[in-house]
Amino acid sequence: MKNINLELYKIFYEVGKQKNITKASNNLFISQPAITQQIQKLERELECKLFYRTKYGVEFTAEGERIYSDIGESMKLLESIPDNIDKL
Repeated sequence: MKNINLELYKIFYEVGKQKNITKASNNLFISQPAITQQIQKLERELECKLFYRTKYGVEFTAEGERIYSDIGESMKLLESIPDNIDKL
């Protein structure tokens, strides 16, 4: 099993959710070049391409779509933690 930094998945998830590197970089407060480098790093570690770049943003590859689907529920759960704590 590969030990991949969870921050890479967080960045991947946000880019996938926004389908745009600029929007993801604004939401994450990370520069566009840094986002691109992190996505490339994740692609190297997973040994697959995750996105196709288009003139409108990005689109998933088949592998990217699968990974996004797999981590989507976990990311939504993590994002809901602050709201759940407020309800206690």
